[in-house]
This record gives sequence, structure tokens and C-alpha cells, in this order.
Amino acid sequence: MPLPHLLHFRVSHYNEKVRWALDFKGVAHTRESLVPGFHLPRVRALTGQSQLPVLVLDGRPLLGSAAIIEALDRRYPDRPLIPFEPVLRTRALALEAWLDGDVAPILRRLFWSTYLDRPGDAARMATAGASRVIRWLWRLTFPLMRPLFRRNMGIQHGDVERARAAVPALCDRLAAEIGPSGFLVGDVFTVSDLTAAAVMTAILRPPEFPYPLPEPWPPALVAMREAMASHAASRWAMDLYATRRSVSCEVRPPDP
Repeated sequence: MPLPHLLHFRVSHYNEKVRWALDFKGVAHTRESLVPGFHLPRVRALTGQSQLPVLVLDGRPLLGSAAIIEALDRRYPDRPLIPFEPVLRTRALALEAWLDGDVAPILRRLFWSTYLDRPGDAARMATAGASRVIRWLWRLTFPLMRPLFRRNMGIQHGDVERARAAVPALCDRLAAEIGPSGFLVGDVFTVSDLTAAAVMTAILRPPEFPYPLPEPWPPALVAMREAMASHAASRWAMDLYATRRSVSCEVRPPDP
């Protein structure tokens, strides 16, 4: 049976959720890093849709970070991320849904908003790890792709200002949800903690994040990171990365 195979975007916090889950569970796997925009033919041919991450597990493509983590818990029950106890399970999944559905889109919107008016920076970020030819092609086609990115990320008139205004309340709620144990649910690390920390990487970019952004960063992103860094929720997320982000279990093909 082939190893699980992850199709992912390097910079995405949704994709980081699945990478972290695989690494936390110690699951040997292969990865295929795709370029935003250029990923469409590959992913649509495999799944009939256009979103990543996709994990091919036991020969079947699984879609979406929440569904993938649930499947990983079933397939690899050691070090579970979703609690078994019903009350704790309900809380963990509810927090994951809030983080995925409400918090992640806002932070992703802010992240991409700092790049879309800086074509050179956007090309370096989106094609990091790819060839110079791919970077050149992405930069060449960026004027055509930019309206699609704006629409898909919700970066239209007023959207960024509303997203920026929402961040303090979201961070306040996250900080309030952290229990005396230092975790969101019970006294162990769960999918809710993993999701929260991964989602926050859209702006925080901790040093343990496996795919550092090309430098220099857009000044607006630097300013956002500095504004968020002192919040209790941000410090907690950074500490989770420092203490809980496991080493990569990616299996790389041998050099030719």
C-alpha cells in the first residue's frame, strides 16, 4: 500500500493543519507542493473540485482539513486528536468549526491583501520552492489571476477593513476559551488546539512553521504581525508551535 500522499499549498494555514496532524501522529507520508492558481488542472482531475488540502489515503482522495483529520484519527488511532468522551468531542469539533469557518477566512483575507498589490512579492510567495520558469509564468499571468484571487479570498471593497476590525474580538474569544490546563479542551492537546495555532500562522508565521515566507515580507504583513504578537492568544499559539509542533514525517524521494 502506498504511503499517504498530501497535495498542499506551502503557505496555507488549512494545509498546515493536515501537515501538523500527520507529523503529530508520526505518519510517514509524501507531499506534493502545488502553486496557487496553477493547481487547478491537477486537483480538479483528481477530485472534481479546486480546493486544497487533499490527502490520498489508502488510494482514496480525502478533501478538507477537518474531514482529513477525522479520517487520520480512524486510520491511525494512536495519539488521537479528537477526544473520545462525547462532551469533550463536541466542544473540540465546535471550536474547530468556528476556527475554520470564522477565524481562518478573516486571517487568510488579511494575509493575501498584503500581497495582491505587490506582484513581485506575490510571485515569490506563491511559487516558493518552484522553478524560476514557474515563477516567471505565475508573475506573467498574475494580472489575469488577481481578480479571481480577490473574489475567492473576499478581498473586495471594505472587506479588508472589516476583517482587520474583527481580529481583536476573535483573539479575545480564543484567549477566553483556553482552559487552566493551557489547552482548549480538557487537559490534552486536541484538534482544537492544533487548528487554532495553525490558523493563527496566517499572520504570526512562527519560526517552527515548516515553510518560511520569502523575505522581505510586505510591510503591511509585518505591521499586522507586530500588532497581533502581544495578544495572549498569539503568545499561546506561538508557544504551542514551540512545544508541540512535531518534526516532519514527510518521506522524500531519493535524489536522482
